[in-house]
Amino acid sequence: MGELDVFEPGEILTENGRILEVGTRTGEADFTEENFGKLAIPGLVDAHNHLVYDGERIDEFEMKLKGATYLEIAERGGGIRSTVNATRKASKEDLFLQAGERVFYMLKNGTTASEAKSGYGLNLKDEIKQLEVARELGEKFPIDIVPVFLGGHDIPPDLEKKDYLSLLEREIIPEVAEKGLSKYFDAFCEKGVYDVKDVEKMFRAAKENGLKLRLHTEEFSHMGGINLGVEYKAVSVDHLLFADKGDIELLASSDTAAVVMPSVSFFLRLDKYAPAKEIIDAGGIVALGTDLNPGSSPVESMFFVLWLAVFKLNLTMEEAITAATLNSAYVLGISDLNGSLEKGKKADFIVLNLSDYREIFYRPSETHIDSVYKEGRKVINSQNVGYFPTIGI
Repeated sequence: MGELDVFEPGEILTENGRILEVGTRTGEADFTEENFGKLAIPGLVDAHNHLVYDGERIDEFEMKLKGATYLEIAERGGGIRSTVNATRKASKEDLFLQAGERVFYMLKNGTTASEAKSGYGLNLKDEIKQLEVARELGEKFPIDIVPVFLGGHDIPPDLEKKDYLSLLEREIIPEVAEKGLSKYFDAFCEKGVYDVKDVEKMFRAAKENGLKLRLHTEEFSHMGGINLGVEYKAVSVDHLLFADKGDIELLASSDTAAVVMPSVSFFLRLDKYAPAKEIIDAGGIVALGTDLNPGSSPVESMFFVLWLAVFKLNLTMEEAITAATLNSAYVLGISDLNGSLEKGKKADFIVLNLSDYREIFYRPSETHIDSVYKEGRKVINSQNVGYFPTIGI
């Protein structure tokens, strides 16, 4: 993670949206004058994202500023359940329009691939509604969207936990899997939500239906979820603020990635951040995400996450870039085509008005983006204008 290939002067040759060659400029091929002397890096990949929802929670933000904790707000009827209520009421069209605005902002900030979790429906109809919107976003916008079924996000406001677990196992998980709406099942292992035994029941049902596993865990307390995730060969365990030394060693000996979102600690004004640097130094896989959501990280920008990774997680600049590109693509199962500038991969890259990638972190007041390319086609220019004819933007 600590090494980058840097080509100076460099060139990227593309054809039909794929990279033919990348390396030091030979002078033998035509090239685009407008990009001469600028810096190109891979398109950023957001590994953890709750893109599709209705119900912003600005009032809760004010409560946080006055001292209320995340769990206290949830106990007062706020938190995830308030967004569940709003998302259930919203139509697919409304959800698409709201999420589309977020996608446009993500693209303007250099994100060319992202996941999009469900989890604000917590019933069959509304979970499917979110996943279908996520799929449609990827079809309409020049961005790769990986829908993730977050069926174990919270306990529904209208069911007891045991009844919802039974509904998940008998009906919702099989239906989502059969419709092919997601390749992944995700859950939230936390006090007041689901414990390790609850998650294990969900994991068994998800695996029986052919879904790969992911897990939110160790965010506000130590739950033992990392051990469960590694045992069940989960693709990733996410958040990890309360991961301990044993967890770090376990991750280092596994193929399960640690997905960390420093924007959550920043937004919630927590003193604690995930031990991402320790996981990397031990030999583990670390990826980055925004955790875009209305309650704990209303953040669309992966550049903001990159800066926090260096300034708050103590990652090197090279480690941060790798975590926000190739490693995030690995978590989403798309690293064969996304996440790095290599022959045969998608020509997804950002052109920056910089000459040195280290300036990304040295001058963090803006992204310095000149343009964003998706599969070899410019989709954002220096005036942040998007070229999306299929949706008229």
